[in-house]
Amino acid sequence: MLGWRKQIIDKIQLQQASLILVSDKDNLLNDEFVLKELQSHGFDTVRFEDSITFRYLYEQKYRTNHSERKLVIYVNEDVVFPYEFQRKALNVKVSLQTLFPKFSLNIIRQMDRDDLDALYTVHQQYQGTPSERETLEYIIKFVYKIPYDTIDSESDLYKTLLSIHYQSKELPNVVQEFLYRKWKSLPAFTGLSLKKMIQSRTFFYHYIGQRWDNYVRQYLQVKKGQINDSTDVYESNPLANHDVRRLMNDLFLEGQISKVKEVLIPDAIPDWMRIGIEEASNKETVENQLNYLRDKILDCLSSANQYKDWFHINGLIAEFKLVSMKSDINKTIIEKTMKDVNEKFMGWIVNQYHTLTSLPPYPKPKLVHHLPHVISKERQGNEKVALLVLDGMNFVQWRVVQKYLQEEGFLFEEQQVFAWVPTLTSVSRQAIFSGNVPLTFSNSIQTTTAEERLWKSFWENHGVLKQYVTYQKGLGNEDYDKHTIQGLTRKSSKVYGAVIDVIDQLTHHAVLGEKSIFSNLALWLETNYLVNFLSDLIDVGYSVYLTSDHGNTNATGIGRVSEGVLVEQKGERVRIYNDMTFYEDAASKLSLQKWPSIGLPENYHVLLAGYGQAFVPKNQSIVTHGGISIEEVIVPFVKVLKNKGSGLGE
Repeated sequence: MLGWRKQIIDKIQLQQASLILVSDKDNLLNDEFVLKELQSHGFDTVRFEDSITFRYLYEQKYRTNHSERKLVIYVNEDVVFPYEFQRKALNVKVSLQTLFPKFSLNIIRQMDRDDLDALYTVHQQYQGTPSERETLEYIIKFVYKIPYDTIDSESDLYKTLLSIHYQSKELPNVVQEFLYRKWKSLPAFTGLSLKKMIQSRTFFYHYIGQRWDNYVRQYLQVKKGQINDSTDVYESNPLANHDVRRLMNDLFLEGQISKVKEVLIPDAIPDWMRIGIEEASNKETVENQLNYLRDKILDCLSSANQYKDWFHINGLIAEFKLVSMKSDINKTIIEKTMKDVNEKFMGWIVNQYHTLTSLPPYPKPKLVHHLPHVISKERQGNEKVALLVLDGMNFVQWRVVQKYLQEEGFLFEEQQVFAWVPTLTSVSRQAIFSGNVPLTFSNSIQTTTAEERLWKSFWENHGVLKQYVTYQKGLGNEDYDKHTIQGLTRKSSKVYGAVIDVIDQLTHHAVLGEKSIFSNLALWLETNYLVNFLSDLIDVGYSVYLTSDHGNTNATGIGRVSEGVLVEQKGERVRIYNDMTFYEDAASKLSLQKWPSIGLPENYHVLLAGYGQAFVPKNQSIVTHGGISIEEVIVPFVKVLKNKGSGLGE
């Protein structure tokens, strides 16, 4: 796995200085394996963003630290380190040009850093010139494996794009533009929204879903004699192509493309077509889908070692649990699968969470405090932006919300991010609105009263005066009235942050467990509070983003712990101590998970309950949060899009 990373690691590791400043404009240190490897060799790594935040972190963590560990401070932007650090540090520069001298630097700088492993593999075999054209053509064929010059039919196009989007490949803009130019003049693609199909996974899946729906309904009308076309016409449709069908099957099973609903299925319909048609009453269909998803989850679990691997698993889990809600079959298997996932996830997160905090918000966020940074960077000119936080929503519940909103004409550009640990509202939600790590708001870490001030302060530091920034919480429990939405009523508002806390309240009152949350969530969605809220914001010009501060999980009581004033904060799955002596004593007596104080204030020491456990009366079942299960930690971050006219989001 080291590959190209070895050159970077060796260059730093061989240095004898205790403080190393690394200029890294190509984002080579923004890599989990590089950071982990440096950590194992005695280096702490810190990403330099601005002098104020860095100085605060340095004073808190490093100035009085007399350990033998060395400190690597790296910067991705063209900024100057403070003089006092430059004076006593060794300066090092790392660059893509050094790693890939045969290729055009301009082309490889536009590539996703996740593709560097594949690029490194094919670099040695490259015999062309370092020109942009030759580099680009070689990379498209041998890194992205797109035979662009042999694709001349719709079925070829679908097969290629299904493969690219299913793997969540981020094609660089220069690659997207190259493919569009090559294909746009081909007769087979006349009338297709080709550029959007290449650019957007969301658009392409939605497009294919609509094509599939039309195809199935027309085919059924032929079978019923309502349309006199020959079935040969339908068997030659690009969606009937064997390779296209195979790729779409996985997307149907994983819930990425919606199945056709509310149709009667004749016996004569081909078996391959059934997988894309909703058969809610068919027990065998539900079992087959659950078995597929479980096998897929366990297969992915065996090789999960990067944060993006957990995002993929989390998406599969969401569909797995949603399908399981349709039936009580295999309850034991479902619980066993979730236990297997969380045993590995919790081991990974204890060892790897610290690397996430050294990664930058760009090009995609990793932690919830990155979100306002990403929104600020994407914001164009005087554009209005809104961030809605659905407090306490886990990824499975997001899938329920997503599917409902899709039926109402919304599309989503979806990503996933990690909540801050402990997964408490006062920690993770404040991180969202402050745009910073929790150690910077130590004075308010046990409350949410500072959120508005922190939100306005973040945007003022990013060029938006506080009179144009609006914050509102406690939404969603009343009938929707646009006149109560401050982002709509305050005409000067350019940035709007809002908290909808319905799901968090449903969680804390879920006496019948997860199923009662889903039932009540469905009822709340049917009030169309969220539909109207999103529509009104988009209609007045907001670009709308939606996220959650943390998720929730099922837990069973292991008994209350009585420590009186020795413990500072008592959650159902977490206990916080101010005093290290009390903390160590409690850890030895209670056999709980000690959490390394990553990004947390100096006197904020965390003990966590094990998976499926809570500090409530023995055997009491609850739905709660605060711990480090995958359901609590990984949450959605989506940009909300509204379809216009065509139904294809154009």
